[in-house]
Amino acid sequence: MRNGWFRWVVVGVGVAVVGVLLMVGGGDRTPPDPHCLRDVPRVSRRVAVPGQVAMPLPDNAYTMSSPFGPREGGFHNGVDFAAPEGTAIRAAIEGTVAAAGPASGFGNWIVIDSQRPDGLVSTVYGHMYDSGVGVHTGEHVSVGQTIGAVGSAGESTGAHLHFEVWPGGRLQGGKAIDPLPWLAAVGPSQSESPASNAVVASRSGRRRVQTAGLAIGCDPAPVLGVELRADAVPAEYLPWIHKAATTFCRELTEPILAAQLSQESGFDRWARSPAGAIGPAQFMPGTWAAHGIDADGDGIADPFSIADAVMSQGKFACELIDMAKTGLAEGRLHGDLTQLWLSMYNCGPGATLAQGEVCQNAETLGYVQIIPNLAARFGASSKSAAPPDIRAGGPIR
Repeated sequence: MRNGWFRWVVVGVGVAVVGVLLMVGGGDRTPPDPHCLRDVPRVSRRVAVPGQVAMPLPDNAYTMSSPFGPREGGFHNGVDFAAPEGTAIRAAIEGTVAAAGPASGFGNWIVIDSQRPDGLVSTVYGHMYDSGVGVHTGEHVSVGQTIGAVGSAGESTGAHLHFEVWPGGRLQGGKAIDPLPWLAAVGPSQSESPASNAVVASRSGRRRVQTAGLAIGCDPAPVLGVELRADAVPAEYLPWIHKAATTFCRELTEPILAAQLSQESGFDRWARSPAGAIGPAQFMPGTWAAHGIDADGDGIADPFSIADAVMSQGKFACELIDMAKTGLAEGRLHGDLTQLWLSMYNCGPGATLAQGEVCQNAETLGYVQIIPNLAARFGASSKSAAPPDIRAGGPIR
């Protein structure tokens, strides 16, 4: 899945050029053209390093049932992830158990203190039954390690994990923050795959997410597929949509990317869905942790950054395209390539492969029709089509 788009980047950039650039310009560099986009990290296929984060529950095992912030009865200091009783709870970050056992309101809780470059942070896990607390105070835990099991103890109306993040420390007088942006922005998941993205130090000393398949700075990339009408999207999105569509694979087009952004968020970079998806491309935190890119070179893979979100969307789309192409070639999938990878984007690769075609639920069947239709309106060749209405912000579902 991950090698198909990488071959195109190698062809476009050239193996010899890549080698020279890695030796003399592996860190930050000033683009020769001031109008160029900023440098984008290059290939680094390494096992994720310690110090990163993982979602506290396994992928596809939970739904967000209550967000961070004000709610009836007071302020909610964390997020609730509904999951079946007994679902494994994982340490979101490496650290030392500061508390484990009974706690008012929680039934039981686990507090893990972690020292990071920006200071102490505590992660809190709540509502386990007595039998669901799997660690003890003073124990050192690794990121992704199973520390307990989902329950419904304390002030709870159903099985779920209550999860909090406290910079400054939960027991030291810190302040709770929204865990979802923290999970998405602090780093890639240790638990995704042996070749997940890694955060490494550049020659300048800045930390940046290095991700396979990205071109360098202003190196030329072939313009493939249908171009986007310049007046069809907000100006700040235009250069990144172009770069995403010309970096990862030849099947991805600018209008398709623009149509997805329009459908997912209405080009609202601060969009949040009730299900927990965030940013202009509406990534779930777990998906962002595995696929997020620091495209603008500021040292942080931020799902609310237009550059990071759009480039990550393009990379993820091309991974799905490669999966769909393989499925078609092997006879495991049947149908239109574009509709198949859009189905994977909407209802998941596993569900699409299991059905052998576009997922047959009403939402996905509508999605695979809506996106190409929107794309036709965004394309430069659509002379008579009216521009899509991009004035209304907020998630569009």
